Amino acid sequence: MAGEEEEKTEEPTSKKIEDAQKEGNVPKSMEVTGAAILFFGSVYLLFFSESAVDAIRKLMIYTYNFIGQDLTGNVFYSIGYTTVTTVLQTLLPIFTLVILLALITNWAQFGFLVTPLKFDLQKLDPIKGLKNIFGLKKALEALKLTLKLTIIVIVMFIVLMFTYKSFLAMMDKELMNTINSIVELVAYFLAAILLIIIIFAIIDFYFTRYYYFKSLRMSKQEIKDEFKNMEGDPQVKGRIRKIQMQMAMKRMMSDVPDADVVITNPTHYAIALKYDNKVNSAPKVVAKGIDFIALKIKDIARENDIPIIENPSLARSIYSQIEIDQEIPSEFYKAMAEIFSYVYELKNKKRR
Repeated sequence: MAGEEEEKTEEPTSKKIEDAQKEGNVPKSMEVTGAAILFFGSVYLLFFSESAVDAIRKLMIYTYNFIGQDLTGNVFYSIGYTTVTTVLQTLLPIFTLVILLALITNWAQFGFLVTPLKFDLQKLDPIKGLKNIFGLKKALEALKLTLKLTIIVIVMFIVLMFTYKSFLAMMDKELMNTINSIVELVAYFLAAILLIIIIFAIIDFYFTRYYYFKSLRMSKQEIKDEFKNMEGDPQVKGRIRKIQMQMAMKRMMSDVPDADVVITNPTHYAIALKYDNKVNSAPKVVAKGIDFIALKIKDIARENDIPIIENPSLARSIYSQIEIDQEIPSEFYKAMAEIFSYVYELKNKKRR
């Protein structure tokens, strides 16, 4: 029974996933990132690399002009500076594209996430390092790479079988036609390889997510413990709730001496009302309670010479419909007018 209880059969909770992401454990497929970089990089080179090729061609012509000249310091500086700036300008768009694609693909897989860098000495443990190298996960990665390379070789062989006649025929063509034929043949090979990589990336994406959520699965006991930690121990919550109720009771009772009237059931309900026409548009409930609390409210009312009026139906209605610090709604205005008229009449008699 204990083994069944500890078996992790439940899907991970949102908190479990959030905690894993905070530790840097995310469903990340490198195949997706690599496929995106290869695809969009190929598109860039195919349609937007003309200026880069032109810059490299000009650099080659520029360096050829120095053939036969003495390699002085100025010449060496000029060639070096021109070469470095040209290469940087040529490669900068590609580097920028690669960085953006890496960020975008990672964001698409698991969202924006920043994890603090931690230095863990356990990662330097050579025994654990060997386990990581020869572990099941690494074995699966090696198997996946071998399978992918095998499929690429097979597909390239098939493409070559269909294009070898064109490859042989281009030997008899002029130089430019031969170059164009080679470029076309290489494009076929690259397209086939890219298609395989994209297919593997899609498969790896879903497998990565499947095994990621599988690795985070929880037992029923873990879910209960997590819920208990999130909600708090019931006994602690009960004590906190009791303290809060006691504090609220003290605040409520401290407002009773300022009330204008107390309406009772007469024994089970007690409602303390206060009306200040400068502050409120209608009388306000400052305290209410039943049984022991009702008795306490009436005791405080007697100590402070606050009128106590018996009206069972009104007391029950106000208790069930109106909360403390809320004003009396309009349907009770008529009853309130009668009660406060009686209260003001009592106050006027006492002044006389």
